[in-house]
Amino acid sequence: MAVTTLPPAGQAAPASAPADSVYVPEQAGPEPEKVRQALRFTAADWVLAGFGILLATGVSVIGLASSYSALERKAALPAKEGGWEWSEPWMLPIGLDLSILAFSIVNLILIRVDRPAAWVKWVPRLGAAGTVYLNWVSAGNLASQIGHAVLASLWVVFSEIAAHVYAAQIDQIHHRPRMEGARLSRWLLDPIATAQVVRLMKLWEITSYQRALELFKDRQIYRQLLTQRYGKKWRKTAPTDALMPLTLARLGLTVAEALDVPADAAAEEAVREHEAGVRARALALRLREEEATAALAEVQRQAEVDAANARAEAERLRAQAELAKAREEARTAADAVVRQAELDQKLKEEKAAAEAERLRAEAAAKAAEATAAAEARAAEIRREQEKAQLNWEAEQTQLRLKAEQAELAARQEKERLEREHREAQAAAEAEAQRVLAQKQKEAAEAAEKAAEARRKAAEDTRLAAVKEAEAAVTQAEAEQRAAAAKAAKAAADAQAAELEKAMAVALEAASVAHENARRTPAERQALIVADMIEKFGEEVVTLSYIERALGITGGTRQDRRDRAREIVAERRNQAAGRRDDTAQAA
Repeated sequence: MAVTTLPPAGQAAPASAPADSVYVPEQAGPEPEKVRQALRFTAADWVLAGFGILLATGVSVIGLASSYSALERKAALPAKEGGWEWSEPWMLPIGLDLSILAFSIVNLILIRVDRPAAWVKWVPRLGAAGTVYLNWVSAGNLASQIGHAVLASLWVVFSEIAAHVYAAQIDQIHHRPRMEGARLSRWLLDPIATAQVVRLMKLWEITSYQRALELFKDRQIYRQLLTQRYGKKWRKTAPTDALMPLTLARLGLTVAEALDVPADAAAEEAVREHEAGVRARALALRLREEEATAALAEVQRQAEVDAANARAEAERLRAQAELAKAREEARTAADAVVRQAELDQKLKEEKAAAEAERLRAEAAAKAAEATAAAEARAAEIRREQEKAQLNWEAEQTQLRLKAEQAELAARQEKERLEREHREAQAAAEAEAQRVLAQKQKEAAEAAEKAAEARRKAAEDTRLAAVKEAEAAVTQAEAEQRAAAAKAAKAAADAQAAELEKAMAVALEAASVAHENARRTPAERQALIVADMIEKFGEEVVTLSYIERALGITGGTRQDRRDRAREIVAERRNQAAGRRDDTAQAA
């Protein structure tokens, strides 16, 4: 950390100080995602946490049971025996324990919705203190007092731990920084300085303990520098500028910030003066603009009228031009499409004609080759005839006959070659026509395949849209059914709760009505069950309800229910008899 130096005596503080002259910023720790990955529970951690929660639940249940029994017993005793003489003793422990839980939940809900109230958290703490105190005074000796108070405190401690864990989770959800605390060892070694550091954190909402420690250290170093320069009485001998960091420390300013205050004030004053000059110049400019505006007002009104007329005429001409342009563009686009189609067709025809011409040229070449071969054969025959005429003049008749035969054979050969030439030329033309037809067919098939592909893509798009719409409808229907089921369940739960409440009131009334009756306990219980059956029906007053309400089990509850049925039947018969007597008297 760079230590801020003192300004020379009699001089003002420097205009700026090094950026790191106050405290070392919090070192960049691991990335948030890496921190979360490191804090995730392993399997062993979950096993340990589950075991701890199980033990805490067991100890809490034991503490609740101990507190309930102790407070109920003490509240039930009359005042002359040292009790509290409650008419309903169970209300005291239940009310205290439930208030602790209820207000703890209310405090967590307020934190969750980002509306915390500082006083709410003290309600469960005061209730916990009251529970511990009442458990202490309910015992008879010191050992019993310690035992009851400790067991009640364990329930309170575990509820406070659970609330603290949930509150920390809520703070993480709201991205609130957690304020760190000082170590216990520092409190023991230097309580005064530690209290000053903690006070600094609380006053100025410094969540990092290390940051507050560096800030406190910076101020202490500055005090030592003052002592070194101005002596032990530096508070009286040091100039005001040198004392400013310690004077402004109560406002939360750092040493560097306090040393920069005079320069910042001068800069702000200069800025204010500059802004005042700018405002004055802006006011003068605005006055000149208003004068110019007043001078041009009449001209502008006339110009607006002329401009409106010109705009109307321009709009009309532009509309006509746009209409003509649109028509010309449509005509040009149509002509371009037609020309492109004609050009494509012409190109195809030229390609087919070129292919046919090539095939005809090949056929003509083959025919020329055949003609040349025939002419060469004929020349050779003529040479043979001349040689035979020179060699065998005596045999002219025979040679003439042979010549005629040879000439006939040559004529037949020539006719055959010419016929083959014509057949080859016809075959070439037929092949050219076939190739042209094949290419046209292939082009048509390709166009048909492209159209089929486009149609298939459009069909796939339509089916995908239909499926997506069906999925959305299905999801909406499922959500609607879930909401309806939830509403029905809530209504059923509310109705069951109302029925349970009404039955509890009716049971209390029946118990009070038959409490002082001169009957056996079994008969009083049967009368209570009969009253409940008359009011709510047998399908509601079940054997399990009789067991919960009267605390009886086994065959006893069936006996009470059978006797209650007999009582209900007797009451109905008596009521019918009274109605008959009334009818006869009338």
